[in-house]
Amino acid sequence: MKRIIRTALIALVTAAVSACSMYDDTELRDRLDDIDDKIASLEETVKGINSDIDALQQIVRALQQNVTIDRVEIGTDGYVIYFSDGTTAEITNGKNGANAPVISVAKDETDGLWYWTIDGEWLVVDGQRIRAQGIDGEDGEPGKDAVAPQVRINPDTKMWEISVDGGLSWESTGIVAEGQDGTGGSGIITDVDYTSDAYNVIFTLADGTQISVPKTISVEFDIEGLSLDGVESIMYGKSRSYNVTISGMFSYVVSKPDGWRVSLSMAEDTVLTVTAPVRENMYAETEGLVGFSLQSMTGEVSMVTFRVKAAEYELRVLTFEDEDYKGSGNYLGYSDWSSLIDDPQYGGKLLYGETGAGPTEYNWYDENNTELSHTFPVNYGTTCYWGGGHAISDYVEMDMANGDYLHQLSVYSKDPVTGYGGHNGSRNFCVHFGYMDDSPYNMTEELPMLVFADGVSRVVDHMYVMWNTYLANCVFNGNSLTEPLGEDGWVKLTAIAIDENGEMDENNYVEFYISNGESNIQEWTKWDLSPLGKVMGVAFNVGGDSDNGYGFSQPAYFCYDDVAVRFE
Repeated sequence: MKRIIRTALIALVTAAVSACSMYDDTELRDRLDDIDDKIASLEETVKGINSDIDALQQIVRALQQNVTIDRVEIGTDGYVIYFSDGTTAEITNGKNGANAPVISVAKDETDGLWYWTIDGEWLVVDGQRIRAQGIDGEDGEPGKDAVAPQVRINPDTKMWEISVDGGLSWESTGIVAEGQDGTGGSGIITDVDYTSDAYNVIFTLADGTQISVPKTISVEFDIEGLSLDGVESIMYGKSRSYNVTISGMFSYVVSKPDGWRVSLSMAEDTVLTVTAPVRENMYAETEGLVGFSLQSMTGEVSMVTFRVKAAEYELRVLTFEDEDYKGSGNYLGYSDWSSLIDDPQYGGKLLYGETGAGPTEYNWYDENNTELSHTFPVNYGTTCYWGGGHAISDYVEMDMANGDYLHQLSVYSKDPVTGYGGHNGSRNFCVHFGYMDDSPYNMTEELPMLVFADGVSRVVDHMYVMWNTYLANCVFNGNSLTEPLGEDGWVKLTAIAIDENGEMDENNYVEFYISNGESNIQEWTKWDLSPLGKVMGVAFNVGGDSDNGYGFSQPAYFCYDDVAVRFE
């Protein structure tokens, strides 16, 4: 191997080789001993330099092969770089106190390749620059790997040496290994910036060179308002639009069933529009998957899909979730559902008024969605929750010991992931209270009901129902007012149609047994209301075989959520 870099030759010139020389070499010996001590202390620095040279080559390889950085971990000894192909690189901490050669890389703008440099000059062997990146093969031939230099301190000459053949041979750099004790730092990579740029990790080298490697960025593609049932029922020939939140996306490819149209507008707000085929198109698919193949800015590919179905009607769902609120504002002046949740559960001003005995203005309206609305019924001259009503809630109570009237707005359900009590892990739901029976002691003159505020008759397709904690406790354990439900006991819910005149049609109803002997619902359960047909509204009642001498003695509560309405 020819010399890598021009060195200064140091020769000890003697006038004569003679045993009688009077030359005193004590000072020289002291200097060499001092260098030996310092070199011994610089071993960690040598390790750090070689480690960072390897890391620097990994960084260049990442640029060449479009490899991204998943994450950067910082520890006491430095940084660990995790690349998207599963490889890692370690970069040492601390400053290099040694008078070491400055190893770096530079990109040749002529051929676009990265080469090794030393002290600001190309690292040259046999007249050729040493590449820091591999060369792609041609016509199926394997590519050529790049060479990573290594450094050491020669124990005899005390010079820094460099090897470009894996340590088989070494050449002096002409630089004496002098300086203060090293701390493990290499002085090659002086800074790793992984916070200031959202898309890149920036490496700063000792000679001022900065190299940016893209971060691994996953695509976020969130479609708002997709059906909880997993199927988007869209009327024949009609379109439905969804707001979409996107980040990190570079490009996308959309797939769809035959005859359907899908468009993604990213003008101001990102809007996804899906159009079902017309009924007359006999070649169109009536249902299938809409899929988006998404490529991130760093080349990652992911899929987002949902099922669509052409239908005679559109299902709109009342979820009671704030993000789904579409109204112009509730009676309190807020554009949400959560502001209608009373605190405390019993005796709060929203449900019981200022006096605790009513009246209250409590009402709600799912405007611009299902159009369902509710107002407390007037019972015994006032509006108050003790006279029946539907109250918005997010209370969860899984301890039946707390199943009393003070926890009347609690659901006996808790999602293990979200910790919420609503259907499908959602936060909010609604609590019905109120009943009518044949007892003269009944406190209800009018049942709570849901009505279409726009005056249009529609089919209420279904809702999901679940135990109220107060009811569950009394059914299973009883209290001072009622015995536990017997083996053959039952509690049922009844939905009664409201006709075009606003009257209950007692001949048009559907029933749901929340408890029937030993058969009890265990989770949020779908209640099919479609047999009622088109109605102006639905009234609800709770009944059962428990009677303490004053009529139905179980608490007349149940929780419901995700009410679906058909729109034609």
